[in-house]
Amino acid sequence: MGVAAELVLLVLAAGKGTRMRSHRPKVLHPVCGRPMLLHVTALGRGLGAKRSVVVVGSGEEEVREALANEPVEIVSQGEPLGTAHAVLQARERLQTHRGPVLILHGDQPLYRTSTMEAFLDAYRSRSADLALLVAEFPDASGYGRIVRGRDGRIDRIVEEVEASPEVRAIHEVNVGGYVAEAPFLFETLARVGNQNRKREFFLTDVVELALESGRRVEAVRIEDWTEAIGVNDRADLARAEALLRRRFASHWMRQGVTLVDPERTYLDADVEIGPDTVIEPGCCLRSGTRVGAGCRLEPNVVIDASTLGDEVWVKPHCWIEQSSVGDGCIIGPSAHLRPNSRLEEKVRVGNFVEIKNSHIGRGSKADHLSYIGDADVGERVTIACGAITVNYDGRKKSRTVIGDGTFVGCNANLIAPVTLEPDAYVAAGSTITRDVPSDALAVARQRQRNLEGWRRRHFGKKDD
Repeated sequence: MGVAAELVLLVLAAGKGTRMRSHRPKVLHPVCGRPMLLHVTALGRGLGAKRSVVVVGSGEEEVREALANEPVEIVSQGEPLGTAHAVLQARERLQTHRGPVLILHGDQPLYRTSTMEAFLDAYRSRSADLALLVAEFPDASGYGRIVRGRDGRIDRIVEEVEASPEVRAIHEVNVGGYVAEAPFLFETLARVGNQNRKREFFLTDVVELALESGRRVEAVRIEDWTEAIGVNDRADLARAEALLRRRFASHWMRQGVTLVDPERTYLDADVEIGPDTVIEPGCCLRSGTRVGAGCRLEPNVVIDASTLGDEVWVKPHCWIEQSSVGDGCIIGPSAHLRPNSRLEEKVRVGNFVEIKNSHIGRGSKADHLSYIGDADVGERVTIACGAITVNYDGRKKSRTVIGDGTFVGCNANLIAPVTLEPDAYVAAGSTITRDVPSDALAVARQRQRNLEGWRRRHFGKKDD
């Protein structure tokens, strides 16, 4: 049986994160559209962990809410007395567990599943009682240094505030990941003291205690040190975002997607893109977005939790949110699809058209300057420039139904609730308040009158 089969992932997410200068708990700040804590809990699923436990503290209510749909158990660290104290809060929950416990921090969102698999494999293959993750950082400032003995094995961890100049020159650092069997881990943690400047119980002390008791401790070096970056402030947050975004971009380019300028393409976690799709600079694909094959997204398009079929062309400066777009549609430029809009195949939506909570049938078009809200639009419908559905009367919203093959002329107002039956025709400038039968022409406008001499009577002659 492999390590993962009995693995428990324990995530420390109790820190306050004062350097973020935010009312939001640090671990809930998003990295590529997902709270950084959820990047870490996702590792448990990727590793096939038997259980995942999250230790919460500062901002507990918000963190619990963010974890509501995650398959995790939550324990609370009431008083923030250090990382060792935080891990001990899970002791009762894991009292019957005899397998390995992998400890990670909720503010390190960049670890790959493959990295954790290699860490667990090293722990098992080296028959370690305790293994910890280390990395070679170009700038080790702020991290505890790994001091090795003459045999090359770890001797101790020295925190920077207590390090000599020689120790500070070391670039190999402790990055905060540990794995050990649960009984040994909790027995050792119970012996950790708080005789230090902060009067806190530090998890790093388990290394020294394990070595003192003759246990085998292994320091496992991570290949890509950038995975171990922790987020402590807004600059760290931006760096983590850039690193993960670059990783996503590389992945999708290997899958046959063209990113014209990867550094200026913003892809969140939980995004899918089909092959032969071309994405131009400035595009932002947010979590939950699915883009089909052979699509073309021109500059500065935002797609939020929406689905695009195949061969969709989205022109510059469009925003599509929580909507679905069928195969072969053409959108924009500068169009806005608001939530719950559904476009069937080969729909055309032009510049400065807004659609909200509406279904647009196959082959219909609204090419410019229209608003379609709370409407059911059939197939092959033409909605001309400036035509709108008037869906809100100040108290409630009502729906408009437009049948197949209907033509709605320029600057027409369709006052909901109203139904235009198939093949109806609405004259330009009409305000429609009653249903229009199939094959009928609806004209609802005042007859034009020309008042001769009106301008001169009101304003006088131009020369005057």
